[in-house]
Amino acid sequence: MSYKINKTNGELLVDLVDGQIDQTSTDLTLIGRNYKGFGELFNENFIKLLENFARSSAPNSPLVGQLWYDTADERLKIYTGETFKSASGAVIGQTQPNLVAGDLWINSLDNRLYFFDGTDLVLVGPQYSEAQGRTSVEAETIIDSTGQDQTVIFMYIAGLLTGIYSRTQFRPAQNITGFPIDPADTSVPKRQLIRQGFNPVSTDFIWQGSAQSTQSLVSDSGEAFTEANFMKTDRPTGTTSSLFVRGNDGLSIGRDDITYAVLKIRPNKTSAIEMQRGDQDFAIRVTRGNTPEDAFYIDTNLKRVGIYTSTPQEGFDVNADTRINGNATITGNLTVTGDSTFLTSQTLQVEDKNIELSVNADGDAAGDDTVADLGGITLRSTQGNKRIYWSNTTDNWTLDHSIDLTTGNAYKINNVTTLSSNRLHDNILYAEGLISIGRLNDLEVADITIEESTISCANPLTISSVGNITINNVPIEGVDTPVSARLAAQLSVPESDNSSVTTKEYVDREIKAEPVVLTLDTTGLSNPTAVFADNGPYTDVKNILNYLYPSSQKEESTVARLHCTSYSETSVTGIDVDQLVDDPDNPGGPQISAVRKSYISVDKDGNPSDESVLQDVEFLPVSATAGLVPDRATMEFQVQGGVWVWQRTNVL
Repeated sequence: MSYKINKTNGELLVDLVDGQIDQTSTDLTLIGRNYKGFGELFNENFIKLLENFARSSAPNSPLVGQLWYDTADERLKIYTGETFKSASGAVIGQTQPNLVAGDLWINSLDNRLYFFDGTDLVLVGPQYSEAQGRTSVEAETIIDSTGQDQTVIFMYIAGLLTGIYSRTQFRPAQNITGFPIDPADTSVPKRQLIRQGFNPVSTDFIWQGSAQSTQSLVSDSGEAFTEANFMKTDRPTGTTSSLFVRGNDGLSIGRDDITYAVLKIRPNKTSAIEMQRGDQDFAIRVTRGNTPEDAFYIDTNLKRVGIYTSTPQEGFDVNADTRINGNATITGNLTVTGDSTFLTSQTLQVEDKNIELSVNADGDAAGDDTVADLGGITLRSTQGNKRIYWSNTTDNWTLDHSIDLTTGNAYKINNVTTLSSNRLHDNILYAEGLISIGRLNDLEVADITIEESTISCANPLTISSVGNITINNVPIEGVDTPVSARLAAQLSVPESDNSSVTTKEYVDREIKAEPVVLTLDTTGLSNPTAVFADNGPYTDVKNILNYLYPSSQKEESTVARLHCTSYSETSVTGIDVDQLVDDPDNPGGPQISAVRKSYISVDKDGNPSDESVLQDVEFLPVSATAGLVPDRATMEFQVQGGVWVWQRTNVL
């Protein structure tokens, strides 16, 4: 007899058939009478009720009033017959949901809170959207430096503090983020100052519009300044006091709104008069008698400066006698057009590395070799002059005294050292007149150098002998290790030829790099799998390989190739399990089947019946010729980073 399952309102939900379950009418599993194994489903129903069907997607077959915990939104929801609605709290979303009177909705797109009165959706706050940022006027209480509470109004635009209104002046106990420091404060560190009235954050703040009265400006001390206290900009004006310009941009003068010159302080604190118009000259004028005269004149276009001349002909043109009482440095050429030049200084220093003699006024040579004959330098002395001169007769420079080179200097020809204090240098190729050479500490012949017990050569050295080369029973050391073909390919270097000397290091390395070849029975191995088609138990095989041939004793990139055999998945053929065998319970009696089966009666519908089912199967020993065909595969490993790493498995 089936169960008739009704809803709370009496409406029939489902006619539940005996021995069956229903998992479509509701999100719980409805269990029919005498359904086998109902315990698991029954308990799972309780779990679903405890969890309120918790998951990220809505239940498939909800009933009106059913609760669901949405793990994606982390909210408890109730089914209305059409949709799941939040059971409590505000609804959060980017689009307006279906609301009933009293519902709250948080617009997660604009970060705004609304309430629904049944007719209208009313904005609770904030008045600005998320895109606009924090844009509002907010009352705040600030503790001042004396510990008193001060009530102020903060003004925000687009998330930034733009100003503070206050009815009193005070210093905050703690600095306000975004509000400027008082530059006039003498405390360290400097504090902030909030004045009575509106305190803008930016110094660029400007009140737009007109004030009711601006008859005077009032200073902080209360002193009033009227029109008479200010200089006019549209007419001639003056001052009975001094004029001081504090800014670096200085004092500008010009005509028709065009600046011609500026008296200013440059960033490096240099005082400067700057001409602002291109190619405009500058002059400092004096008056002698009734006549004005340019005492200092700068020709901007020609880059010339004149003293008492307004038409300078050179970069610096002085139209007067000149006396320099201090040092004078001339970085250009010095041309003296007078008849005589006298130097009365005790020391003459000439930076120019070339001093020309016998040069006329045009800068050309004064004459030919006959004119230059005996020209040079004369050092005058009461004990006889010392001369360096050129002789036209010998066509050579001549010194009338010996030359004595100091330590570290040498004689050179064509800038090549030929003779120093204790050496005849190697550019001397011929010495046919040598009779004998003393004991040599070293000798260099072409590219070969023999020094004490060392023979070295700058190029490849070849030793050729028609007979044996005998070493007096001592080891030969310093031989470079040859490079095999395998290592050459690995390191991208040339391979050594077959005539290279083999070293112990080479032999050891080649032995360590010798490929490993093994045959292995992998029957019973299963890590990660016993089936070769799934790459087989290569982890177990690697452990055996590492025990037999530790990777620490092999060269990097050494290869191991293993032939593997497994009987784990082998099929046995040729055995008939149903053949006739001796009955162990009746020795000598008739033979019976090797498969012995037992049966047991069962109840149906609670009533005994003649029906029976298989209870047990027993197999007796049988004799046969079995055929075993093992699985075969090859596995390849390689040493990488100092460990054996499986590369591939090939099924054979």
